[in-house]
Amino acid sequence: MENNKCGCEDIKKDKEIEEKIKEDTGCGCGEEIIKTPEEDVGCGCSSENTEASEDGGCGCGAIDFPDLSRVENPDKPKFTATTEFVEEFEDYAHSLGISSVGYTLLSPELLIRDKFVQYPFTIVLTMEMSNEIIETPPGADAKDLNDTTYVKLAILTTKLSDYLRKNGFATEIAHPYGGLVNFSALGQEAGLGYIGESGLLITPELGPRQKISAIFTSISNLPINEKNEHAWIPEYCNKCGKCVKACPEKALVEKETCCGGTEIELIQKKCIGCSQGCTYCIESCPFEEKGYKHVKNKFDKMNAKLQEKQAKKFKVELWNNWAKQNSNMFNGLVNGSTIVIAMTENKERLIFLEKEENNLKANIKPLNHLESSGADLLFVMDEKDIEEILNTDDHSKFTGLLSSGKVEIYGLRDHLQLMDKGYMAFLNNLGLSLGGRSCCG
Repeated sequence: MENNKCGCEDIKKDKEIEEKIKEDTGCGCGEEIIKTPEEDVGCGCSSENTEASEDGGCGCGAIDFPDLSRVENPDKPKFTATTEFVEEFEDYAHSLGISSVGYTLLSPELLIRDKFVQYPFTIVLTMEMSNEIIETPPGADAKDLNDTTYVKLAILTTKLSDYLRKNGFATEIAHPYGGLVNFSALGQEAGLGYIGESGLLITPELGPRQKISAIFTSISNLPINEKNEHAWIPEYCNKCGKCVKACPEKALVEKETCCGGTEIELIQKKCIGCSQGCTYCIESCPFEEKGYKHVKNKFDKMNAKLQEKQAKKFKVELWNNWAKQNSNMFNGLVNGSTIVIAMTENKERLIFLEKEENNLKANIKPLNHLESSGADLLFVMDEKDIEEILNTDDHSKFTGLLSSGKVEIYGLRDHLQLMDKGYMAFLNNLGLSLGGRSCCG
């Protein structure tokens, strides 16, 4: 790489870039900006970019950045890079202050704005937010600190883009303040971390405390990692919810999903993260307070206890005993009939109740066995309801849960096949009917 001895030239050019950003975006980092109420739209996205704001990842302003590169794109760019060059690039990025580097392919759903991007090969960069930003309450000072961090990352991203261009590769920058792509989703696709309840990317290095940018490049053989080892994060976040409670503007709200569950939705127009530099959701996050490793260890211990508890519900003798106690409910089913019970909290194992020699026998099988099993009906319920059913001597509890909608039932065969196997009487006993008040219709 090319470096001047004292770095004075780089410092001078960085200042020029910073001034250019202020001129072109009105970001006013370090200066007081007074907005009218009509101009302030919560997350800092201008009114002409409302669509980007609603879609998430608005980029704090969705501003069109000028090309601040000091090096022109090569006329005939190279399309492959050696492993050694990629390693050198990462070392250079870390030396500048970049925390993590990831790679992915840009897909249309990651774009917020309808803009042509020539190269889908994407380098994703993260940079730490300072303690000063996190500790400063929302307001003009916090906003200035936040804006300054965006400018710094823009400068570093431009330097890395120039480094690639000097070495013969074409680039296009997705500035951290530009609103071109959903940066959190891009970071997740690159395997750097996973999106939490706050809508922010959570990484092992920084938790949710980071800014993200990207470089689209002609390097077609980037070392893309297809696996993401951080997919456990949403499950932990779902049990936590501290960021939701910490948000002073109620920008994180719980809403019902189509299947009766709940999820957290980020209302961008209420978020003051950009317009006032608010970081309460970051400050309250256990990944920020305790660190990624601590949270992961806690999650693993919780999961181990949960699996141990769930394992008790997957004992064959328990289900054989329950089937025997409720044998009258299954009398009309012919041999070969198969009913499957799934626990919502455990997606790995299923309980199979199979009619053999006029007796119902229980088996525990993996989830991937369902498709080839020839099962007739599928009941889905949570762990608590399974426990109540197993602790009841008759099928009254089962029937009650079905009528309340707490237990879902799905027909895996058509009506005629179910009728031939004797399911009409079985469903009638449960207060259901084929094509009537059930999912079998």
